[in-house]
Amino acid sequence: MKLQRIFAAALSGFLLLASVPAMETSAASFVPEGAVASVTVNSVTSYYYDNPSSGGAEAMWNTAMTGDSAVVTLYADWNSSYGTRFGTGSGFIYDGVLNVPSGHEITIDLNGYAINRNLEFAVDHGEVIHVAGGGTLNLTDTNVAMGSSGKISGGNSSNGAGGIYIEAGAVVNMWGGNITGNKTESSGGGVLLAGENSQFTVSGGKIYSNTAQQCGGGVAVSDGVFKFVSGELSDNIGRDGGGIYAQAGEVSVSGGSIMRNVAVHGGGILLNNTAALTLKGKAAVQSNIASGENRVGGGILAMGTVPVKLGGKPSVLNNSADGVQSNLVFCQAADSNVLSCQAENIDTDVEAKIGVSLSGNLREAVFAPGWTGSDCFICDAVDYTLENKEGNLVLKRSSSYAAIVGNKNMLLLIVTCVLIALAVIAIIILAFKKTKTPEEKAKQKAQKAEEDDNEDDDEEYDDDVDEDDEDAEDDEEEYEYEDDDEEEE
Repeated sequence: MKLQRIFAAALSGFLLLASVPAMETSAASFVPEGAVASVTVNSVTSYYYDNPSSGGAEAMWNTAMTGDSAVVTLYADWNSSYGTRFGTGSGFIYDGVLNVPSGHEITIDLNGYAINRNLEFAVDHGEVIHVAGGGTLNLTDTNVAMGSSGKISGGNSSNGAGGIYIEAGAVVNMWGGNITGNKTESSGGGVLLAGENSQFTVSGGKIYSNTAQQCGGGVAVSDGVFKFVSGELSDNIGRDGGGIYAQAGEVSVSGGSIMRNVAVHGGGILLNNTAALTLKGKAAVQSNIASGENRVGGGILAMGTVPVKLGGKPSVLNNSADGVQSNLVFCQAADSNVLSCQAENIDTDVEAKIGVSLSGNLREAVFAPGWTGSDCFICDAVDYTLENKEGNLVLKRSSSYAAIVGNKNMLLLIVTCVLIALAVIAIIILAFKKTKTPEEKAKQKAQKAEEDDNEDDDEEYDDDVDEDDEDAEDDEEEYEYEDDDEEEE
């Protein structure tokens, strides 16, 4: 009987757990069957289910706003349930966008699942997550069994970030998970740092296959600090800066890989205006592409006024523009006479490998003192040289014959011009060549036949003259012989 009462009590407890909006427990490792998400606030974990009484992930997110800090864990994909909205309440902004308010720190463990907004068309504030100034978002994915495949996706914005929008003064730390499949008609396909003192640090996970019609297919930095410590930033597309675009602020790349990103300008990274880049550690910027009209800077395009800082053993190789090596490219506007693009040495190892070249009207780039040689640099084409000049290492280019021979585009242009010139000459010759009628051809043939007959008659006449001359010579010889005989008698 006692055993039956224990069993009945356990069954009643289970039914109660499934029926209430949230059952609080301190045993976060225990996941009730059917739970779609949980939130831990003040060391108390609550589970939520996909039913009206529980409220599902929407209620879970609003609960996360009740404390200064909260840990959210997913146990199922969270798709927008109101057309393009995730929900309503204190946890949402801009008609259903997930919000991290000022003064709150929210940690999301994707746990192998997706937060997907499912936007097919761009809308105003089409981002998936919005982090307000003074707010902090930590993103991770602890589900190794599922390949850490959790992701932030489905954002599609007409005026800002596609994936995560970081306001001025907001902080985002990415330790795992994926930001992928987001789009924007503006800048920041994956992530946008929108203002001063915004911070985004990537120490794991991937930012891949995001698209921006303007700047920063993967990450756009309007201002603030972006640190890429480890992870992968790949296969993103933008007009300017396929992987990373920075207008101002600071970009630090100290590890991980930036690869296979595509843009017209700066396939991997584009630095503009006052944006600063520090490239160090074992960071790899490889296989990025500049493609399209006026393409330049396959790997890194440095157009700003701040020196690029290089240290450690980074690799910037095998990036291309129209199939030609284009790695770290220093660029200067055509109307500028100030040498503003240069590189600063912060303990660069000789094992670093960085391809370098110039663009625009920039004839040389001065590398700050501290490089005793050029072992870590590789000129992208034969028209570039690295020379020691007044204590500096200087990258120079020339307009010599070697430059023309080494420039694939220049050779192609010269060959094309020559072929066009030959074709024009041939057309002119054919156009002025007179076409003869059949009557003219017959007359010409008759004239030629008459000329041939005249030549034959001339030859016969010459033969007759030659024979007469020979007979005359014979007669003269015979006459002379008779005279000799008479004298002898």
